Amino acid sequence: SEDCMKDFYRNNSWYWIRKDVLKRDNYTCRICKKRLKKRFLDVDHIIPIRMGIDPVDKNNLRTLCKDCHKAKTRLDEEAIGEIQSIEEKQEKIVK
Repeated sequence: SEDCMKDFYRNNSWYWIRKDVLKRDNYTCRICKKRLKKRFLDVDHIIPIRMGIDPVDKNNLRTLCKDCHKAKTRLDEEAIGEIQSIEEKQEKIVK
């Protein structure tokens, strides 16, 4: 839920995980390869949390600049929307 996500990002452990991932990736966006200060970077869940993945698995985390993160999130939302639409159509067929 949205409340769970807010709690997750406020959690002190996310601060340390984020710091580790930024350092691991050398403060460089893994898509466009720009090296930036940490305030201009996000830590992205490669497989979205909504898909049931462990939110603190560093193998599923990468550094992205704000622009690349926005674009990637938009693509994720479109893909998830398409999956949900297909599932709804399948449910109607089964009924």
